[in-house]
Amino acid sequence: MAPELYDEHYTEVVDIYAFGLCVLELVTMEIPYNECDTMVKIYKKVSSGARPQAMNKVKDPEVKRFIEKCLSKRKERPSASELLRDQFFDGLDDNDA
Repeated sequence: MAPELYDEHYTEVVDIYAFGLCVLELVTMEIPYNECDTMVKIYKKVSSGARPQAMNKVKDPEVKRFIEKCLSKRKERPSASELLRDQFFDGLDDNDA
């Protein structure tokens, strides 16, 4: 969950945070915050802005930058349309699918 959800501030950028964690899980094949054995520990890490240890496994700097962008503070997090314009998606064509 995005940190702001703990304060009950839900906006569409909460989904961007969740997407970033999904990308992290896909890249590392590890559940984010897997190092925490209780929900309270996860809450403390997320609330303080601490990244999951799985981030240390991301070797590609472009992928890491993209995930960090998704996990940034609420006011700095991009909208979905902004995120789709990120260089991470350069070279992808809707017609390729």
